[in-house]
Amino acid sequence: MALALPKEKKAPQAPEQWTARGGSLPEWMVYLALLHTGRKEFVDFVYQAKFAGGRLTKGGAIADFLIYSPRMGINVQSVYYHARTANQRAHDRLQREMYEAQGVPMSYITEEQALENADHYVGLALTGQLYQGPLGI
Repeated sequence: MALALPKEKKAPQAPEQWTARGGSLPEWMVYLALLHTGRKEFVDFVYQAKFAGGRLTKGGAIADFLIYSPRMGINVQSVYYHARTANQRAHDRLQREMYEAQGVPMSYITEEQALENADHYVGLALTGQLYQGPLGI
């Protein structure tokens, strides 16, 4: 009798339709957590909301999630893109100031938090209990 080898665990992945939108796995987890609160995309929140012309405009930015009520934003932060250099940290700080100048307080969820327990951290963000700045700021 042959021994059955355990099946290898696959790393979790976001669905193809999500990655086709440019989304990452941590963003997918936050998206699902927003849906778990009963919110609906395009009704209660949008993914990848443009500010001041968006990413392709000088001085523009993209908020990962813009929630309409309460009016706020959630950005998912990865160490790779957001804490590497002083220039990146300064850029993140300026973007945060721009969001807030437009009346959109931002909460930041790290990729680790999103993967660990997105429902918990989104809940904290939505109730104003997770008001942290971009990584390294």
